[in-house]
Amino acid sequence: MTVAQHVQVAKSASAGIARPGAKAGQTSEFTLISKLKPGAAERVRALLADGFTGERQKNTDRIATVHDLRFVIFDNDTRIIFASTFDGGWEQYIDDFGGIIPDEIDLLFHEFEGYPGINDPGIKDWIVAQQVTAVGFYSAYPSASVRDIWKALKIKGAVDTLLDVASN
Repeated sequence: MTVAQHVQVAKSASAGIARPGAKAGQTSEFTLISKLKPGAAERVRALLADGFTGERQKNTDRIATVHDLRFVIFDNDTRIIFASTFDGGWEQYIDDFGGIIPDEIDLLFHEFEGYPGINDPGIKDWIVAQQVTAVGFYSAYPSASVRDIWKALKIKGAVDTLLDVASN
């Protein structure tokens, strides 16, 4: 079966509730489009000026299911896109952010208009109201999780080291 044949609307495994987002194998896409608060674009740019390096990268890596993510400001600094690719289901993805790095999520999203906070009881409803499903979604490795990729890179590093030692 091709990746295109695997693409489907993601469903919550625990509740059976249809959620936005396309799926390819075990990989899901997440695209959220929101209005920004007045003047927020510059504050968001400043907040993300160093990208996802250092502590921010460590925090994101703690989730251990995020393949990639990005923020895009558009429409004359009035709207923002948050898009990511992750392993597993929608419910777990949101629960992981709220349970593992809630302060970081609140810091990153507090400039989104109407954002209630990651631990607000209405957060999932707010997210669904902002989220859209991609009309096309491709994953280069739909059957490999982030953890699988990290493990493969460690093995590659060990093999490279072994080969370097053997060739000296």
